[in-house]
Amino acid sequence: MTNFDNSKQNDIIEAAFTQFIQYGFQKTTMADIAVATGISRPSIYTYFENKEEIFKATCIWTNDLSHEKVKKILDNDHEDWKISKKIEAALFEHYGRLLEITRSPHGSEIYDEHNRLCGEIAQQNTKKLRNLLTQALIKADENGEINFASISSSAQSSAEILQMSAVGLKSELPPVKTFRKKDQRFCGNLFCRP
Repeated sequence: MTNFDNSKQNDIIEAAFTQFIQYGFQKTTMADIAVATGISRPSIYTYFENKEEIFKATCIWTNDLSHEKVKKILDNDHEDWKISKKIEAALFEHYGRLLEITRSPHGSEIYDEHNRLCGEIAQQNTKKLRNLLTQALIKADENGEINFASISSSAQSSAEILQMSAVGLKSELPPVKTFRKKDQRFCGNLFCRP
């Protein structure tokens, strides 16, 4: 299930996301989600089989929102941003948001549940983010802002390095401000030309 066009499904997902962040996965019940959504618990079961399915839906939903924002940042031609600023903002949008969730009081539990329930979803989202970065780098190369031929690299391998580096920067679970500074410094240095 990846299409959440139904407004009731969206309401359930948004309410569940808030409940998971506030109380953790284990303590959040279907009754809690029903109360937060304002619909009956039996009605929730017409949309989702169980709490695990709702959790997976929240993973898809949050990543879809993040990818929409990342795409908007990377495609934004009317801004006077160079590719380094676009990449920095895109990586912060995606990984900074995940870092905020992970650093929340129930972050480690949510992270564990994410790994248990959403492994395949995470792999798909990693590929989707890498593709968005790759397309932005290709466009920057075509516009002459960067030159992959001069560094014997490709947009795809550069996107992979950028993404893996951002994951490495956030892996120590620094405060979000520290991650942002590291992200700015990394992207600024990477795209700096002598």
